[in-house]
Amino acid sequence: MTAPNTNPIFTLTPKIGIATVAAANTESDGTGVLVTLFTAGAQGSRIERIRYANAQSSAAASSAMVVRFFVSDTGGINPTLLVEVAVPAATRTVAVVGAGNVYTFTNGLSIPSGTIISVIQSVYAGAQDLMHYVAEGGDY
Repeated sequence: MTAPNTNPIFTLTPKIGIATVAAANTESDGTGVLVTLFTAGAQGSRIERIRYANAQSSAAASSAMVVRFFVSDTGGINPTLLVEVAVPAATRTVAVVGAGNVYTFTNGLSIPSGTIISVIQSVYAGAQDLMHYVAEGGDY
């Protein structure tokens, strides 16, 4: 029997995943088009947080929406809903920040090699709903 690890394990190589979502997908069961945000490295990976922000190019009101993150095994097979968050409507201007936030995984999210984290959003009524996503973590 192998003894459990008694020391914290840290990632070896910092890694970010980046995605832009410019289409709506209202499904919560993993069907439809999913946008890949992060793919785990050969020894597995850890994700600390996912930042998301409205990325429209000009001042406008974005739509209220639900953002869903999925976890799936190698190759994106069998997507499973990981978490969903509500994003309120916001009017972005040169002086006001648009919609966005940070989802933090308490104690981090360790994922095995090849695992894919994907993202969708429930509304895309036009350029005012363009969202950027950044997953912050690292590879073991």
